[in-house]
Amino acid sequence: MNDNLNKNEKGRPFKMKVWLPALKAVLDNEDLRYLTDNELLFLVNRLLPKNERINKRTFINWKGGKFAPDEEIGEEFLELMEYAHIRQKQALGQKMLDENNMTWTKYAWLLERKFSDLNLKHISEHTNKNEQTTINIIASSDEQKKLIESIMNTEFIEIKPEALPIKKEVEPTDNNEDDELPF
Repeated sequence: MNDNLNKNEKGRPFKMKVWLPALKAVLDNEDLRYLTDNELLFLVNRLLPKNERINKRTFINWKGGKFAPDEEIGEEFLELMEYAHIRQKQALGQKMLDENNMTWTKYAWLLERKFSDLNLKHISEHTNKNEQTTINIIASSDEQKKLIESIMNTEFIEIKPEALPIKKEVEPTDNNEDDELPF
């Protein structure tokens, strides 16, 4: 084998050099709010000739940092992907926090499911024998743990439960009578 050949000449050409400008075009022109990685891959591939398109496995490898032939363009790819995720998070967050938006919960739901760092994995509530309520929150990351701790360390007001007045019980009637009912 000839050692003078560079990596691109030994196998298939490195497609990231062609794919990256198409990715930039999609990121500049598309509303990224709801796009999944598969949809982003589809939109970028759609702009390219068939021989320059990549498959899902290649996309996943690139996102995982596996792009040996050109480290500089690979780093640019990773930066663009991070930029796309930040833009998605900002757009959903702005929609959720919009004062005129009365349906903010749908954006909160999307944020929680799209971004694992915003997803509180498990919240449970227990009442013990002394009628005291304990709430357990299990965080899925260190960032969530810090958020939960900051919430727990804030001042709070304890609201005492009030007994509700009990209405007079209605005496039961005999349901065994053979009443004819119009059914």
